[in-house]
Amino acid sequence: MSLSGRSRVWLHSEGVLHVWYHLALFGVLGLLAIFSSERLSVRIALLITAALLGVGMEYIETLRYSIDLEVNDICTDACGIAIGALLGWLLSFRSRKQQ
Repeated sequence: MSLSGRSRVWLHSEGVLHVWYHLALFGVLGLLAIFSSERLSVRIALLITAALLGVGMEYIETLRYSIDLEVNDICTDACGIAIGALLGWLLSFRSRKQQ
């Protein structure tokens, strides 16, 4: 991960790969939320928790490093969760169909 040029921000990624970091991390969280339980209510709760984690991380960065709230990152996190959840749902649907 590339480090920021800002002297007070240590692990804030920048550049071309920044969006991909967010998509990959939150995509994995979405995938895990689907594979973690068979119960729909648990899956939804975990997906909401993953989304709140994304919002919380961005909000903490705003408070800690005095930077603007990165709404684009929050949207990217949500897209990653949705992509991961969709992939997890398709994979779990496929495995059930084969049984």
